[in-house]
Amino acid sequence: MPQSPTMKEPRTVQRRPQRRSFLARTWIFWVFLLLLAGGGGAYYYYNYATIASAEVAYVKRGTALTSVYGTVNVDPVEQIIVRTRNYGQLSSLKIKEGDTVKKDQVLAEVTDDTEQRQIDTLQSNLTQAKIRQSLGPPSAPALKNAEIEVDKLTQLFNAGNIAQVELDKAKNALTQLQEQVQNEAINLDNDVDAQQRALDALQAQFKENRITAPMDGVVLNIYANLGEFLNPQTQLCRIGSADNKIVANVNEEDVGYLVPGMKAQIRLYAYPDKNLPGTLLTIGHDSDNQAYKVTFSIDDPTQSLLPGMTGEMNIIVGERKNTLTIPTRAIRHGNVVLTVVDGVVHQVTVRVGFHTLETSEILEGLDEGTAVILSNHDLYHPGMHVRELNAKDN
Repeated sequence: MPQSPTMKEPRTVQRRPQRRSFLARTWIFWVFLLLLAGGGGAYYYYNYATIASAEVAYVKRGTALTSVYGTVNVDPVEQIIVRTRNYGQLSSLKIKEGDTVKKDQVLAEVTDDTEQRQIDTLQSNLTQAKIRQSLGPPSAPALKNAEIEVDKLTQLFNAGNIAQVELDKAKNALTQLQEQVQNEAINLDNDVDAQQRALDALQAQFKENRITAPMDGVVLNIYANLGEFLNPQTQLCRIGSADNKIVANVNEEDVGYLVPGMKAQIRLYAYPDKNLPGTLLTIGHDSDNQAYKVTFSIDDPTQSLLPGMTGEMNIIVGERKNTLTIPTRAIRHGNVVLTVVDGVVHQVTVRVGFHTLETSEILEGLDEGTAVILSNHDLYHPGMHVRELNAKDN
C-alpha cells in the first residue's frame, strides 16, 4: 500500500567507533622510554660506576721503620758568584751555562769608553810631564848666570874694587835661586810620578774589565746579557765545583734524632725509581724558618748528579716488627686509603704509625689481606666497581 505523503521514513543513525584510553594509545612510547632509561643506566654503570682494573697491594705483616724526612737539593761542594768590578757594557761573553772552565780563564769583557778616554788623556799628560822634566827647572839658566856673577864679584872684591855688601847681595840672590831650582826639579819629578801612578791605576782598573774564573768548575748560571750596561759588583755568573753534595732541609723537631754517620735513602725526582744510599756528613747549627740544613755524601760515587736536582730523603731512626704495613704511596692526604672489597671501592680513614718513603705502618683502619689502591687515585670513587685487580708486591 502506498505511503501517505505526510509520513516520514525513519533515519539511520551512524555510531562513531569507541576511543581507546590514553595509556593504551601511548604504550609504545612508554616502552621506548623505559628501554632508553635502562640502556642509559647500563651505559652509566659499565662506563662510570665501574673501571677495568686497579693497581693494588695487600695489607701484610712486616717490619715498619720510622725515619726523619727532608727535602733535598744537589749543590756543588764549592760555589762562587762572579761579579763585575767596574761600570761598563758587557761587550764579550765567552761562556754559557754548563761550560767547564779553568781558573783565570777569561769569562767576559766589560768595555767603558770613558775609561779609555781618561787613559789617553793621562798618557798625554805623562808625556808632557817627562818633556818638562827633561828640559830641567825653568830657573836653571838664571842660576847659571847668578853663579857667574858671584864668581866675577868675588874676584873684584878680592882685588879691592867693590864693597863687601855688593858681594853679599849677589851671594844671597844665588842662594835663593839655588833653592828655587831645587824646588822646581822636585816639582817636575813629582809631576811625572803622579801622572805615572794615575795612569798605572787606571790601566789596572781597565784591565779588571776582563773578568776571569776564580776557580776550576762548571758554569751553573749566567745572570747578565751581552750588550747590557753593568754597574760595579753586578752578578755575572755562578761557578760551582765539579764535585756535588746532597743538602737536605730537616724540621727542627726531627734534627735532634740525627747523628753524623747515619745512613739515608735518597730519592731524586730525576730518578724516581732509584733509591740512592747516602751517609749523613754534617748538621747545620743555624735554622732557617725552623728547618736545619744537613749534608750527605752518596755512597755510590758513580751516580750522575747535576746541580739543581731536587728530591726527598729518609734517615732510618727506629723500627717495629710484625706489624701491618702497606706501601706509602697508597695513602692519600696523610690518612686516607682506597680499598677494594668484593670488587667495590671503599674509602677508609687510617691511623699511620712508623713510615718511610716506601712503607707505612697501619695502626687502625685496615685488616691484613685487604687490597689497597696504589696509583691513579683520582680515577676511583667510593661505590665504584673494579673488574680486575693487578697486585703489586710490597
